[in-house]
Amino acid sequence: MGYRVTDERYKMVLDRTVDDLLGIMNVSLVQQAKDVVKRFMGRSVRTKDPLFWPAGMLMLGLVSAAEQEVYKQDASSEENDGKAVAMKEHSEDEQATVIKQLDVEIKSKCLAAISAHLDMWLKSYDGKIDFVDDALSGVCFIRAYELTHEDKFKEAADKIAQFILTAPRDEQGTIIYNPGRNSSNIFADGVGQVSMFMAAYTSAFSDSDIVISSGSRLDASKQIKNFFEMGVDKKSGLNYHGYSLHDNQKKGLLGWGRAFGWLYMGVAEAACAAIKSSDEANDNNDQFRDSKISADRGQTNDNYLKVANNGECRGDCPDRKRCFMNSGFNITGLYRQMSRTALEYQRADGGWSWQIQGTEGHIDMSATGMIAYSLARGYNAGILDNVEDIDSSLDNAAECMLSHTEKGAVLDALSSCDDFGVHYQTYGHYPWGQGAVLAALAVIR
Repeated sequence: MGYRVTDERYKMVLDRTVDDLLGIMNVSLVQQAKDVVKRFMGRSVRTKDPLFWPAGMLMLGLVSAAEQEVYKQDASSEENDGKAVAMKEHSEDEQATVIKQLDVEIKSKCLAAISAHLDMWLKSYDGKIDFVDDALSGVCFIRAYELTHEDKFKEAADKIAQFILTAPRDEQGTIIYNPGRNSSNIFADGVGQVSMFMAAYTSAFSDSDIVISSGSRLDASKQIKNFFEMGVDKKSGLNYHGYSLHDNQKKGLLGWGRAFGWLYMGVAEAACAAIKSSDEANDNNDQFRDSKISADRGQTNDNYLKVANNGECRGDCPDRKRCFMNSGFNITGLYRQMSRTALEYQRADGGWSWQIQGTEGHIDMSATGMIAYSLARGYNAGILDNVEDIDSSLDNAAECMLSHTEKGAVLDALSSCDDFGVHYQTYGHYPWGQGAVLAALAVIR
């Protein structure tokens, strides 16, 4: 599975992502004019917030590329002929040296771009946080801190954590996506992004005063559990774009690819954090690592999820120690369930459609990147050990994504969504497609 870091297409995608991030706040006169027209028509326009989710998605791609170790393949493998830079004239040691140098260069380039964007936010925007969507950028700052240990990344993550702690919530404690419009709507976008941040932040800084004093207000599983209770179609198991307790209504399109992607990314981050936490706590427990448990846990989770639709963890669940935080909610079982859904709706060309169950509809590179990223994250963490043909599914996704690039620019991403059910069928190059695809390519190894 995977492709070589020397694949020129991958390097071009990475370079274009750096350029997109560094130029994301530069708006042409033509685009400004278009924004005026959109505003007059009541459509959403770009925000001045440098941490808004499009920038966050670009940084997610870059930090994912920065933190990956080079995938080590057999130097004699012919699997990637025609895709990778030919190095057959070099010895294996020379090839390893070249690849290591490329890895260092990639890491340095990615982190420099993220650092520059953070500095710009602090200087030009006074470090303000305006939206829950800024949580995705916070995830990237956490992971950049883990790579560099630079204080500015943790300080930025702390500010975002404080913002999320005080963000308005509904009666169940779920964070409202856009409360400034007097809305009580819960969006998959918001739940996915804040869940990613909560899981990453509590995992990285579990002993911090912010985490210790937060109680359940930074519990990713609570956000996810609430959405799956209120925002998922019981018959199909697919999620709607959102819901409102006030209206008691599920809202938006069923199976919208990016909404599924947001939720899946949140579940994946929480599941990986749960695995990491339990593994650290059980380093000396050989019984916990027994291969029989690994082999049994997937089937057992399948069974108990069918019995307990609310995802509560049964007493005999072998994953009980891996359930996230203190809610008793089996996040790893839910992750497997979403992974099965993702694989079921993967298109023949390896991607995912803008509406995932419409496998013959228009492909969406933003949904494809988000879903492939989430699938690979859990696979790398060992949560999908027993899934058949997962390697080929990820390989097909990687090749599909690379085939929808032109000189490093990711094409065929669906344009922004204005509101529930408002999906203009415009496809092209957007930061959310660019960043999601790079993130997925980086973790498919």
